[in-house]
Amino acid sequence: MIVTVSSSRTLRRSLVLGAALAAFCAVPAQAQPRQATVQIAAQSLGTALEALARQTGTDILFAPQLVAGMSGPSLSGRMDAMAAVERLIQGKPLAVRRQGNGALLVVAAPAAPQETVASGGVEVAPDIIVTGYAASLSGALAEKRKATNVVDVVKAEDIGKFPAQNIAEALQRVPGVSIVRDRGEGVFVRIRGLGANFQVVTLNGRSAAVNENVRDSGQSGRQFRFDTLPSELMSAVEVIKSPRADLAEGGIGGIVNLQTFRPIDLKKPVLALSATASSPRLADTVDPRLSGMASWVNEEGTFGALIAAVYDERTTRQDRVTGVGWADGRIDTDGDGTLDSDTILVPTSTRPTLERENRDRIGLNGAIQWKPDDRFELNVDGLWSRLNIDYDELTYSTDFSATTPGAIVPGTAVIENGVLTAATVNTSTQIGRETSRLEYENWLIGANAKWSANGWTLAADASLGRAYSNTPTPIYRTRLLGSVGQVAFDYGKVGERLPNLEFLTADLTESTTLPGRRIEYRVNDSLDRQRAATFDVTRELSGVVHALRFGAKYEKRDRTYNRRDINFTSGIAGQRFDDSYFEAFPVDDFLNGVGGNLPTNWVMPDPDRFWDAATGKEALLDAPLTRGDRRNSYAIDERIIGGYGMAEFSLPLGGVTIRGDAGLRYAYTRQTSSGYADNGSAALPVSYERNYGNFLPSLNLVAEFTSNLQMHLAASKVITRPSLADLAPRLTINSNPTVLTAVGGNPELRPFEAWQYDGTVEWYFAPGSALIGGAFYKDITTFVFQQTRNFDLDGQIYRLTAPQNGGNAYVAGIEIAYQQLFKMLPAPFDGLGFQANYTHTKSKGTYALSDGTTFRDDLTDVAGDSFNLTAFYEKGPVGARASYSWRGKVLRDVGGAGLAANNDAAFGSLDFDISYKVTPNVTFVVQGINVAGGVQWQYVRDDRFAGYTDYGTTLMAGVRARF
Repeated sequence: MIVTVSSSRTLRRSLVLGAALAAFCAVPAQAQPRQATVQIAAQSLGTALEALARQTGTDILFAPQLVAGMSGPSLSGRMDAMAAVERLIQGKPLAVRRQGNGALLVVAAPAAPQETVASGGVEVAPDIIVTGYAASLSGALAEKRKATNVVDVVKAEDIGKFPAQNIAEALQRVPGVSIVRDRGEGVFVRIRGLGANFQVVTLNGRSAAVNENVRDSGQSGRQFRFDTLPSELMSAVEVIKSPRADLAEGGIGGIVNLQTFRPIDLKKPVLALSATASSPRLADTVDPRLSGMASWVNEEGTFGALIAAVYDERTTRQDRVTGVGWADGRIDTDGDGTLDSDTILVPTSTRPTLERENRDRIGLNGAIQWKPDDRFELNVDGLWSRLNIDYDELTYSTDFSATTPGAIVPGTAVIENGVLTAATVNTSTQIGRETSRLEYENWLIGANAKWSANGWTLAADASLGRAYSNTPTPIYRTRLLGSVGQVAFDYGKVGERLPNLEFLTADLTESTTLPGRRIEYRVNDSLDRQRAATFDVTRELSGVVHALRFGAKYEKRDRTYNRRDINFTSGIAGQRFDDSYFEAFPVDDFLNGVGGNLPTNWVMPDPDRFWDAATGKEALLDAPLTRGDRRNSYAIDERIIGGYGMAEFSLPLGGVTIRGDAGLRYAYTRQTSSGYADNGSAALPVSYERNYGNFLPSLNLVAEFTSNLQMHLAASKVITRPSLADLAPRLTINSNPTVLTAVGGNPELRPFEAWQYDGTVEWYFAPGSALIGGAFYKDITTFVFQQTRNFDLDGQIYRLTAPQNGGNAYVAGIEIAYQQLFKMLPAPFDGLGFQANYTHTKSKGTYALSDGTTFRDDLTDVAGDSFNLTAFYEKGPVGARASYSWRGKVLRDVGGAGLAANNDAAFGSLDFDISYKVTPNVTFVVQGINVAGGVQWQYVRDDRFAGYTDYGTTLMAGVRARF
């Protein structure tokens, strides 16, 4: 089976010139074969063809098994690609054909008419030309097939032709990949059910600095935030599921390698532009998205330069119910002051919340590439992005204690299957408004050089990255708090409806219902810096072992996190404020479209008016850092020295071609965690150092049984270093007066360690098509989990959640993927295609309790099931695609009462893309995200309701142009 892939990459880029571009949309004349300077040493034919493709800028496609064992002569001089290929394959049972898209296809030479094809010989497939989205899928499939390790690829045509606001959303169609959304946009990636903390994200093979969350107390640690990076800046993304010794360590789940565009790789000058208008239906606005890329390469194809830019605005709105609390306890059902029920599950709190954001994002990418000949290459590239977010949150709460004697109005309690589902109780309520401006900046600059001669290749790479996250405008939380009398509640199960909450003796739309509590002020910043250098040596050989690779790496990362909190109460606490201190509620359809009856309109504090009312601000702002400020702040310094050795091999074994790689990587890590520890009266500076080394062997095998059937087998030892936030000696106290919780770190954490095993069977049954089944098993010998215990601070008992070293665990699963281009159908149905994949994951781990005992349960933050379905049609100027991505429930609470954390219910999203090419250069596009209106639910034990999020549907329309 031979798949021909178009060399023209359909780049989804921004059209900023509008209708004026139509004058330039004439079909370009057919390009004539271009001569190039060719310098190729005598070597294996496959390697020679790859070198020729690079030197001539021509797509040359061939099946690896077709040229296995063949060698090519040396070539020198100026010639076109077709002539060069003909000289390389001269005297061999091969032929070369030029496809309609300019690519060269190397195939088996046709047998003479009287000859018959021997059993097991290579079957010559008919030429099948595919372009656009189908070409990207075929190209990605070819790269997967060629790799020795288990890898999936998304190419630029794919990213640019789906409703992908960032890379994470493009990756969710890869087998075993699901994403975590925030405000409707993909932020983090899960691979094979494992959370984002188990993945390593690299940019052109380099470690990237990571932006930290500064909106609230939650921290993401090493998790790369994909919302900071526009998809238009990427040419391809690799999802590497089984490592090689020459790849960066640190990802038990996998490695996500982002690849930017480089000019010589594009093979000719390119100008790509696009303009899109998006309309988030809940926010009811129209947002622009503009991007462009210009790439130039000289006539010889030896020097090129590229620049790309993206600007987009995004308005978001989320309707949520959060802060839902449950507890085990007994209640007083008849009001006689005695707790007379059995121990049952009792609701304690609920917090409806309206969240709105205005985002603007800028991304820039530049590259310079110099390849004077096939022996030397120099690349210098850089990427910069900045994301600004103006955040506005409105909320109210119900906080009641139904387990207090006399709390429940007699005769109103409803108990169903051991759960208090409804009652009337006295409650306190907090109304709040949070406003802030958040800024996330990320840049990475790198340079690498490669030199080859006489079978040796030397490569060096150096990079510098920086990610800065801060609050240029402080976070302000304006709070009102007080008793509001009786509230009648009625809670259902997850997915049924929202809770019914009826305030019987208070009106939340009245400005004087609640007295002021305080203004909470926070400034927060995080700086993550990454510096790295690598040196690699490759020795090409002949024989079974055809290459030896060795390399070394030095990497330094430092993270500083600073936070300051001030509570302004003077002039606020206990005061009642008239209507002039409040603004009109901004929407009239909050939580529409879902069952449940609760207040959907309440007073909205004006933060400027309340700030003016607060007194004594100057003294507090000038005061030194408090104990709490110091406990919240920390610094992490991490240095890694590593090296590897690896052999690549290929050999025939009983009619089966075996190829692969085997290697050993060593990484030595030195971590220093600095912060403050509280002795009960002061926060004192502390520092902890931890050093460890890891030997990480890896083996990847490919068995090629026939020309279209092969098997991947892989075994390796892998690690994941603990989250930087978890390593910090920090302590963060929740500001809620009725929920006494705290979050801490642990500098003594060990890295996750695992042996992992992978196996896939891959049947490439037709051009651009495959059926792939696989299994994986990860034997985790050490892992980190979150443990909750009581903690005494200043006479208050808090429920402290902090990471601890755990016991052993495993993650096992299966993957099934199917992809087909239906080229065998009669026109016009031959433009149809389909993709589907399914992943099932099972896990168990041993946890340690605070009393020293252990228990066995599922691992947290692991999605048990996920699947993706994509149907598409491309024929002539018309393209249409629809994709549905679904992941099953995600467990976040294990052991105990099942109430320590909220679990995520199953969630699915339906997206579509329709395009029409009005000329060969200009395409109009209509897209939709979450068009079925999927919402996210959370639950606790017994499937009881614990949270709800609706971010709505987004529709987009735009135009793309490429010249």
